[in-house]
Amino acid sequence: MTRFLLSCVPVAVLVAALTGLRLPAWKAALAAFAVCVAEALAMRAAPARDVALCAANGAATGLFPIGLVIVAALFTYAVARDSGAMAEIRAGLSSLSDDRRYLALLIAWGFGNFMEGMAGFGTAVAIPCAIMVGVGFDPMKAVLCCLVANTTPTAFGSVGVPTLVLAKETALDPGRLTSAIAFLQLATTSLSPFLVLLAADGVRGLRERWGLALVADVAFLVPAVAVAATIGCEMPNVFGGIAAMAALAFMGDRSRIDFRRQAWAWTPFALVVAALGASAALPARWRASPGFVIFAAAAAGGLVQRVRPARLLALAWETARRYAGAISTICLVLAVAKVMGAAGMTQCLADGLAAATGRWYPAVSPMVGALGGFVTGSGTSSNVLFGALQASMGSTEAERIVFAASNVMGAGIGKMICPQSIVLGCAAAGIAGRESEVMKKALAYFPFVLAAACASTAAWAALRGA
Repeated sequence: MTRFLLSCVPVAVLVAALTGLRLPAWKAALAAFAVCVAEALAMRAAPARDVALCAANGAATGLFPIGLVIVAALFTYAVARDSGAMAEIRAGLSSLSDDRRYLALLIAWGFGNFMEGMAGFGTAVAIPCAIMVGVGFDPMKAVLCCLVANTTPTAFGSVGVPTLVLAKETALDPGRLTSAIAFLQLATTSLSPFLVLLAADGVRGLRERWGLALVADVAFLVPAVAVAATIGCEMPNVFGGIAAMAALAFMGDRSRIDFRRQAWAWTPFALVVAALGASAALPARWRASPGFVIFAAAAAGGLVQRVRPARLLALAWETARRYAGAISTICLVLAVAKVMGAAGMTQCLADGLAAATGRWYPAVSPMVGALGGFVTGSGTSSNVLFGALQASMGSTEAERIVFAASNVMGAGIGKMICPQSIVLGCAAAGIAGRESEVMKKALAYFPFVLAAACASTAAWAALRGA
């Protein structure tokens, strides 16, 4: 029992530092790292040399490939913003309809999922929020719609990084894990567009426009699941988001759209999608890192949009500098996870949870992921913290896949009420200082989505013999 409680301490320090002391994420992660290393050395659970090597390995992984992909994806957005393309995209989306409910689905669901797949890391909340307010949405409703919509695409966010990290942390096959996540999330993903309508216009919006939500739902799910099952975790959100936007655009007023300007505006994103697709089709030994592919494609898109090479370099540097703190947080969280694993703390936590929950663990599993998402605001970081723990709860390969998949599903749900996500959304919507109001509203949706996730995991685990 003492060892179990000691193993909980690094995670408890991270939670307390973020939620109680409200420290910046990197400081909270640094505190958790210091405590974790001190415990590992004091308990003599691992030699000092092994602790140092594990910490260095975790930090290095945070820089490459994870950090590189995140910076490259955010660089793509920076290029589009600097060239004026984002203003064109915003104008095109808003010209399709004056119906706020339609726009909520088009922007928060379709475009938000696309941005989660391209960049992740808060962009799928901040950018759609700003666009929705720009076209006349109530700021509070805009934030709520984006938080609700962003629960399910987290697993395949930022070109599949959360899933790739989860596969590495758990030593599970990435292809099988990707397919499991896509199918496990069917229930929660199917709920999301209807919840977006509810957030946008209450029960009336749901009653009057449920058909539109159904179209958006199917249009996203079919290509997203197909891509996840056949190609991999890098592109489900991207193709699903594009398909959802296309289906909704077909139902809108296309007469006011300047298709030539829109094609120009979407060039950096289109080139990134094409480059990643081409890279995925190559034999594994010939593929470049996704981060380098994204950087090259986004730079090419910037040149097409007449952004000078010197400006592209400046944007790349500005993006890296702006998100250095966030990358540092990921490096520290990865270091914590690696040290906990080497010191046996992760396995100790798994044993304690197994003893406490017994056969009910499948229904509890998404809650663990939700805690990680709530604390860190990141599906990637939640997978680093709890991915290995979740997988260790299974006694067969199928069980390990189910529990690992449930972790990233729960992480996305936890992000709905995550302080970092809410602060980011409120800042983008221009209502900084009203975060507590947003959290109160988001908490009304959170238990229903989490309950659906728990039921899905329990049912899936039962079918697979867990």
